[in-house]
Amino acid sequence: MTEKGDKQNENEKELKVVYVRSVANALGTSMINPFVGPYAVKGLGASSSEMGWLQSVSNISNNVMQVLWGRLSDRLGRRVPFIVLGGLIVASLWVPLLFLRSASQLVVLVALQALLGSMAVPAWTALIGDLVSPSSLGRVNAAINLWASVGSLTATLASGIIMASIGGTVQEQLLIPVAIATLCGLTSSIVMVKVKEKNGKVKAEKPFIADLLDVVRLAEKSPDFLKYCSASVVFNFFMSIAWPLFAITQVKVLGASMFEIALLSVVQGVFTIIFIGWAGRLTDTVGRKPLLIFVRFSYVSVPLVYAFSPNIYIIIAVGTFWGIVAAFEQACVTTYLLDVSPEMHRGSFTAFYNLLIGVVTFFGSLIGGYLSDFTINIYGLVLGLQIVYIVSALGRGIGAATYIRLRETLKKKA
Repeated sequence: MTEKGDKQNENEKELKVVYVRSVANALGTSMINPFVGPYAVKGLGASSSEMGWLQSVSNISNNVMQVLWGRLSDRLGRRVPFIVLGGLIVASLWVPLLFLRSASQLVVLVALQALLGSMAVPAWTALIGDLVSPSSLGRVNAAINLWASVGSLTATLASGIIMASIGGTVQEQLLIPVAIATLCGLTSSIVMVKVKEKNGKVKAEKPFIADLLDVVRLAEKSPDFLKYCSASVVFNFFMSIAWPLFAITQVKVLGASMFEIALLSVVQGVFTIIFIGWAGRLTDTVGRKPLLIFVRFSYVSVPLVYAFSPNIYIIIAVGTFWGIVAAFEQACVTTYLLDVSPEMHRGSFTAFYNLLIGVVTFFGSLIGGYLSDFTINIYGLVLGLQIVYIVSALGRGIGAATYIRLRETLKKKA
């Protein structure tokens, strides 16, 4: 038995808890998340620029504090307290969703939830890296995401059916989904107290701020990490330009119901579940880089389909392909990030990466929202949205090409 194999066997009990948390957390968030955008447009009358702000503050708030949380997690040698507290905060902040009266209030709530809940993100990624040997990281990461996808699919379908059955205002439709989301979120946090961590506290020889700056300097000396960051920055900037427009197209252009929006998420989720196991095996055999390139070029199709689709069912049909792409994305993106991050600084490097992505998607979504306001005022709703979608698609293609220069990180056996 190898040392790496021993490590994974020793952590088998903890990994079972990780799977449970992954499912429960996905059940909670997916009861609500797919419907936040449509709720803003349909229930609160959000404009394109307001949708840009909604998406932007979610991106930046979810990532801006992760460098702090990630480094603190590495410094203390603890992951679980951050995961538990962050999850409890996210779960409790679903409830105010029922009492909002304007899109600006929704923007503030989403920002607060993302800002405080972000403490769980780098700790969660680092915990998986701590518990799993590098040789099977792709497979285990894919399996965790598989069960999360099962939870997401179940929750979204159930939420869509519940809202369609209840009818009434959007707030009335959301009452039961919010209650379930809160309960699942609380459960996903509480169950993590069963995980026993083995890392222990890291001896701190420098003040926290100086220590944090050292991590930034260490990142600058990691060429593979920097190349991955630069490629991701370009791609995600143009990717995020289209994000504020999806809900507007679904609700105002295609007239989709909450159930049809749920069906879109469910169809994608089904194909993600079907293919994620295979994607995980390919990540650990073929390599991370080929899958990354496939994923990024595949997402060029998303804004193009939204730009020219005559009805929501065309988007749902193409969503089967996007579900497959999502399976490969879940299997390779985090795996590559962990590959290019030093073992003792995984939390910090993950947080640093997420901060960069949060900043660029903040500006990307904001630009997409205001640009679509401008083009809609001149060319009308449909053509105005199409112009911004095409800008996003062209930029995604350019960003996807930057992944070609990455180095393959999979260490294949001789």
